[in-house]
Amino acid sequence: MVKLKKPFSSRRQFLKTVGGVGAAAGGLRLTRSEPAMAAPVAPYSARPSANIYVGSRRQLLFDDFLVGPGNNLHDCIPYGIRWGLGKVRKSPDGNFFPAKEPWHDRTAWFNVLYDEGRYRMWYAAGKAGTHGMFVCYAESDDGVSWRKPILNIIEKDGSNQNNIVYTGGAAPGVGVGVELGNVFRDPAGKPDERYKMIYPTWEGQPSEEGVTLGATSPDGLHWTRTRSFFLPRYCDTQNVATYDPLLGKYVAYIRWNGGALYGALNTGERPVAGISRGRAVARMESDDYQRWSEPEVVLAPDAQDGLNLQFYGSSYSSYPAADFAHFMFPAGYHVREGTFLVQVAVSRDNRTWSRPTRETFVPLGPPGSFDDHAVAVSPGFVPAGSDHLALYYRGGNVAHPGALEKFLPKGPSGNSGMGRLIFKRDRILGIEAGQQEGAFWTRPLVFEGSKVLVNVEPTGQDAQLKVQLIGVGTGSAPPGWARGEGVGDAPCPGYSFDDCAPISSDGLDAEVTWNGKAGVGEWAGKPVRLHFRLRSMRIYGFQFVA
Repeated sequence: MVKLKKPFSSRRQFLKTVGGVGAAAGGLRLTRSEPAMAAPVAPYSARPSANIYVGSRRQLLFDDFLVGPGNNLHDCIPYGIRWGLGKVRKSPDGNFFPAKEPWHDRTAWFNVLYDEGRYRMWYAAGKAGTHGMFVCYAESDDGVSWRKPILNIIEKDGSNQNNIVYTGGAAPGVGVGVELGNVFRDPAGKPDERYKMIYPTWEGQPSEEGVTLGATSPDGLHWTRTRSFFLPRYCDTQNVATYDPLLGKYVAYIRWNGGALYGALNTGERPVAGISRGRAVARMESDDYQRWSEPEVVLAPDAQDGLNLQFYGSSYSSYPAADFAHFMFPAGYHVREGTFLVQVAVSRDNRTWSRPTRETFVPLGPPGSFDDHAVAVSPGFVPAGSDHLALYYRGGNVAHPGALEKFLPKGPSGNSGMGRLIFKRDRILGIEAGQQEGAFWTRPLVFEGSKVLVNVEPTGQDAQLKVQLIGVGTGSAPPGWARGEGVGDAPCPGYSFDDCAPISSDGLDAEVTWNGKAGVGEWAGKPVRLHFRLRSMRIYGFQFVA
């Protein structure tokens, strides 16, 4: 069992600095529960196929899962390619969510869902000079202009004329200090538990100080706390929970300490203790949203990052518009400078994570802006007009406490605010080539449909993409090539590189044509590969359609 840890002494200062507040005492005692190991996913009853069934679903190229190793016979070994980040733009409105209300003047973590035809936001809030963080609610028709409805649910300072929906206690209005993680809609939940929340408590009565737990709701407004603690430990920042229908489990990503650097080293007479890289992201599973598995670190800085980097939260976000697409947007905390720069991590199975590139996904704002020192992405993609998506983020304009003295603010502490990121759909991370040609082919695919669409973006001059359709097992191996991945494959007649019309312009759904025709329906249901050659171009994904 993990020992109960009290919050770090610097936490209060950090939250005040970037716009959070303290937390209130109070609350009722809960029964602690030992974390229970979650059962693993049942193994497949059939032998895994070498072919990947993609049907007509969109496929993203954010990692090398779909990329085949290739061979020299077909010149299809991947070369001249790398992973590149898509372009995001910040909403010109900047910090467009004002915090000033009679019952709160500070905001912290935000969480936005597009739900029942409108944008719904839950956010942590508080009031300067008082203890107590609580959860408030807001709505919007366009995701930019927000209204804070008077809900008459929670009494605060002698009045219930506010938009407060939860204070973290076992009874309405009884608070233990809520540092909001996220709210999600549970497709497997009972009617009175359609919405779920995860959060840690900062301070309160001793039995509830420094723990992580959850709440459920039928409508996102009226909340009931879970029966037991998820974890007897305070995991600060923005923890994220979700339900994964493929795994059939609840999954939570929490802020953790202890990303491994080196374990204990046995040197014989004088063993050396192990050390860690500090803040990291851990993962838990649950079958019932009550009992959770032991946390396991799944994302931590490594030697390539250096020792000045730690991860402040995961910002986990599933991407339902494509097959097997899970993203994290971890806020990379640069300890010396006290800044937060967002990276991208990806997963196919919602368990194993990688970072194909270490580039910064969201730039800091210009000097003097509300986000010139820190950007922390909020979990969850939401629609933002035709063929665009949005992510919300929390920005800060002062260095995190503990930075080098010259980076710390000389005047009053700053405040945080909310910004919005807009990007074209699917364009988070893709495979690109520079001015020198690059190429790769996919693993064997089985599709439905009659056309091939690609999401491509030029990155320089003389941009070009060509596609070749390869039939799996349709050729014969020449002498000396009896074995090898893809050796017996061959270009489909009429669908070679020579037949393909080059694509040179930007297109979310650029249609691939060969000799003026787009139809590949004759190959539907048969294993094929897509072989790409590209120059000054980035490809984010592909899709077979009718």
